[in-house]
Amino acid sequence: MLQNYEKEQKALTQEVADNRQTIQEAKQKSVDLRLLLKTLRDMTEINELTPTLVNSLIERIEVHNNDKSSGHCCVKVDIYFAAVGMIDIPTENEILATMEEIRENPQNFRFVA
Repeated sequence: MLQNYEKEQKALTQEVADNRQTIQEAKQKSVDLRLLLKTLRDMTEINELTPTLVNSLIERIEVHNNDKSSGHCCVKVDIYFAAVGMIDIPTENEILATMEEIRENPQNFRFVA
């Protein structure tokens, strides 16, 4: 009986520690997202890519080994943005379709941070 109690206490202590870590990570992501939104609001008319802007928007950049399998040298680069991670850059047609959808239904695209 005492062994079961100790096992349960140990499991609960570990669960509490895991949950605290999860909460801390969520709080950090929330702070990161607020900073990202503030930066984007401050810099809505970006004319030049400055080191300050890059440092505030990009968390890390991963450069992979080059690939010569197609006869051309290609290097994959992953850019992880602050608060959102790595994103897929949409094509021009996807951007135009989204812009049209926003124009048609602007009430569906109101964001509050």
